Amino acid sequence: MAEISDEAVNNRATLAEIKRMYVSAEITREQAKELAAPIIKRVNMRAKEIATLHNQKSYPVIDFISAMRNSY
Repeated sequence: MAEISDEAVNNRATLAEIKRMYVSAEITREQAKELAAPIIKRVNMRAKEIATLHNQKSYPVIDFISAMRNSY
């Protein structure tokens, strides 16, 4: 089984913290979107790289709603 990189762990922890602040109403939806956007972009870029590496034409795309709803 492949090891999870430190970057992936940090991304998940950061998204979990943003979700916690959003759910507890410490920040608004717009603020949560702004905070999560660079992380979601990095995750999607990495997913695209992995899909290309394995000759796949499609790859899972994470958006703000799925990042806040699930712990991808």
